[in-house]
Amino acid sequence: MIRKISLLDIDRFNELGLLVNSNFIVLFKLEELINSSYDFIFGYYDNDQLIGFVHVSKMYEVVDIVNVVVDINNRRRGIATELLNYVFNFFSDVTSYILEVNEKNSSAILLYQKLGFKLINTRKKYYGNDDAYIMKRDVL
Repeated sequence: MIRKISLLDIDRFNELGLLVNSNFIVLFKLEELINSSYDFIFGYYDNDQLIGFVHVSKMYEVVDIVNVVVDINNRRRGIATELLNYVFNFFSDVTSYILEVNEKNSSAILLYQKLGFKLINTRKKYYGNDDAYIMKRDVL
């Protein structure tokens, strides 16, 4: 089941976020995000347990996919795909989706390509020694 995250999920949200960024708790404060008019966080729940989430920011007609996180024990079950498809269906007034991904995260890159994202730019050494790929999906 997918729904908006609430403050009741803060501990699990932070725990999952640390899987993708060691500074997650400092960078992404759930209370601020929930109260933002342009940030949206949708959680994937299995038996009321948060096992993944997608965080997006919507500015005008563009949605920036900030984080897609799935618990390590629940990966390869299509959860990230479900979360992203939920986002695509949630917004009816956007022209494109944009994200950045570490060049070495091949499984995420393949997922994004399957969902129609195309590489549009590279940020050199954005992740230390690794480049960031900027990918975009235009709404048809």
